[in-house]
Formats: sequence, C-alpha cells, structure tokens
Amino acid sequence: MRRDSSVKPPRSRTMRPGLVVFVLALAALAQAQQSFGVPSNQPPNEDFYVYKQIPDVAIETGASTAMRLSKIWSEKPLLLTMVFTRCAGVCSAFLRSLRAAVSDAQGLGQDYRIVVLSFDPRDTTDDMEMVAESLGVKLDPNWIFAISSAAGIRQVAAASGFWFQWDPSAQQYDHPSLVEAIDRGRVVRMLAGTNVPRASLREVIQELRGRFVPSYALAGKVAFRCFEYDPNRDAYRLDWGLLFMLLPATSAVLAVVWAFFLHRESPPKPYDSSSALIR
Repeated sequence: MRRDSSVKPPRSRTMRPGLVVFVLALAALAQAQQSFGVPSNQPPNEDFYVYKQIPDVAIETGASTAMRLSKIWSEKPLLLTMVFTRCAGVCSAFLRSLRAAVSDAQGLGQDYRIVVLSFDPRDTTDDMEMVAESLGVKLDPNWIFAISSAAGIRQVAAASGFWFQWDPSAQQYDHPSLVEAIDRGRVVRMLAGTNVPRASLREVIQELRGRFVPSYALAGKVAFRCFEYDPNRDAYRLDWGLLFMLLPATSAVLAVVWAFFLHRESPPKPYDSSSALIR
C-alpha cells in the first residue's frame, strides 16, 4: 500500500529544548522576583540608614484610596513597618507588640501616624483590612494599612535595610521585623526585633516630638546606649559594659586631677637662722 504524500505526519508533542530552557528561565525569574536583599541574622546598621530619604512611592489603602507616602509624612511623622498577610510567623505578634507599645507611648494621631505596608505583591487592600480588623484598629484612621507595586516595595526596602526571602518549601517569606521612625521623609530611628519594647518606642516618640535622645550605634546592635533595655522590667538599666569601656579614660583623668591638684607637695619652710644651734 502506497502512502499518501499529501498527508503530513502528526507533530510530536515533545517540548523543544529551547522552549524548555525559556520556561525554566521564566520560572527562575518569577522566583527571583519574590525575594529582595540579602538575608542576615544581624539587624540593619542604623548608622547607614538614619537620615536617608525614603522613596515617595505610591501606595493604596482600603476603599481603593491611592496616595503617596509624602502625603502622610508631610502632615505628621510616621512609624513604618513592612509585613505580609499570609505570614505564619512573627508578623501578627510583632504588630500586636507595636500596638501595645504605641498605646503605652501615647501621642498617636497627635504626634505621629503608623503605616503598615505589605511587601507581598499578592496582598490586596482587602487582605490588609482583614489584618487591621484582627488587630482591632480598622476604625482608627491613624493606622494606615497599604499595598504598593513590586517596584515601590523594593525601593522602600532598599532605603530602609529591609529584605525578604521566599522559601519555596515552607511557602513563606523569611524577613526581619523592623519599625522605622520617619520625619519629613527621612529615617530618624530604627527598632529591630521580634517585638517592640515599650521603653524603646517611648524614646523614638520623644525624638519624633523634637526632643534629643542621645544614642550611637555599634556593630551587632541597633543602638548602643548607656542604659540597656531590660525586658523583664520594661525599663532601661545601667550598662556596666560601657562603664568598663570608660574606666581607662576615667582613671587617667582622675590621676591627673590627683597629681596636679590634690597631691601637691608642701613648699619647704624658710630657713630660720635664729633657731640654728651655735656650737
């Protein structure tokens, strides 16, 4: 039997190698887009980010209200934190600790406002409203829950030392817990940790009110202070490590004071010739 040459054989359903590479590249790109920054066990170096300008990105809040961050910080300073609504880890606990610390520090609405920004492009304004409702602040206009574009999220993260890494096995983001105080668009303080210490936030609010709070950063700490926070007492205690650091310099100053002011030798008495013995 002769084959009909006009009938074409069916095409193979096997994917071409070039197409396979292209699909894998797209998948890798999509995966890479879900992460930003370099994961670290250390908090951001506050010295590097303080006084840097936060990008004025567009955000969207409930009821599809679109605005820019500058609309908020032009009216009042703000506290900014980044979360994602599907978080099975620290996000909810961190927000609860922030709410408790804010309640303790007071001044919300009068001295500052709070922006909770999602870094997950999947989140919607409805998702963020659900978080606000679960936190009990949905009706408080001074708590602003917002989303932004993927590009906007990356701009804010880069300017604030924030990172997020997608874990495909857990289907979760790994990320730090961070709240930043922003005044007129610039970072003035940063707090990092699994919760927000009330005493620390009180200091931050004092700075937002224009009062000077002395601090300076050292490696491994968000802020190094003469008084360290004691979570058991919810207060600061004297840092003995700092005293030991200052001990050599203090000892030198005291030695100089003692040598030149306290330990001067008495001048020799003048010679009295009348008291001399004549032999």
